[in-house]
Amino acid sequence: MILVYEPKRAGTYADLLERAIPNPADYRLIPCTSREEAERAIGEAEILFCFRFPADLLQGAHRLRWIQAMAAGVDDLVAAPLPPGVLLTRIEGLFGTPMSEYAFAHMLAYAQQLRRVYAAQAERRWDPFRAETLAGKRLGVAGIGSIGLEVAVRGKAFGMEVWGLARTPGPRPHVDRVFTPDQVREFTAGVDFLVSTLPDTPETRGLIDPEGMKEGALLINVGRGATLDEGALLRAVRSGRIRAVLDVFAVEPLPGDHLFWTEPGITVTPHMSGLNRPDAIAAYCAENLRRFERGEPLRGVVDLARGY
Repeated sequence: MILVYEPKRAGTYADLLERAIPNPADYRLIPCTSREEAERAIGEAEILFCFRFPADLLQGAHRLRWIQAMAAGVDDLVAAPLPPGVLLTRIEGLFGTPMSEYAFAHMLAYAQQLRRVYAAQAERRWDPFRAETLAGKRLGVAGIGSIGLEVAVRGKAFGMEVWGLARTPGPRPHVDRVFTPDQVREFTAGVDFLVSTLPDTPETRGLIDPEGMKEGALLINVGRGATLDEGALLRAVRSGRIRAVLDVFAVEPLPGDHLFWTEPGITVTPHMSGLNRPDAIAAYCAENLRRFERGEPLRGVVDLARGY
């Protein structure tokens, strides 16, 4: 039995999976949108396709063999009480394009000062000024996995020098210079634009110091909110040192009384950079299911010790 859990569209995902699986009669797909439904079904599930599954319910997953997450980030499942021997996989290769486009939309808006343009138009004020270009600037990509490399590719297309921060040394395509965590201070201080795609692991929490960034730099976080110290970020922005675009937060949804909402130097978006396409996610899961049944290597296998 396959339990399909997604708080809003579990039925849609189950239908798409059923159409994508070559032999749907061999499987029983149970869509669940609530904790109560999932609690009733988890004890019989052998496979779990899920997004934001209530982690504590996994203690009752006595028959579970494999979890396929519907997202790139799996920090919640890594920290969950997974039954022994359960394989965990995540989505790889589907989110790089929308997330890199999100990052460059904000970089271009910053370089071209679009807020200033829109404000002048609203006031019917002729306000010529000299905008910047991305060409010749230095782009830092923290976390150069599949998503980070998509950001790097587009950076090179814009004529930028690309620096990357990675767990292990060694060359990466489209990256001019690779830094390791012990070199993070030099990396952080040397870039004009910093895009973080870092996962939430013990090693990445607080790794990027916003107060150590270059004067006038723009920080864009599309990885995980817990990787940045919110107090340090506020100090760096309020001092005028940097500006920030944040799509992920330590607590989501971001509370209405949070200081980020009203801080002029911070742009808040509601965790929307990784555009979710149910048809593509269902096709990915169906392909991994075929591999699983054939005993072939799966895509996106998570190393539980590393956290991604």
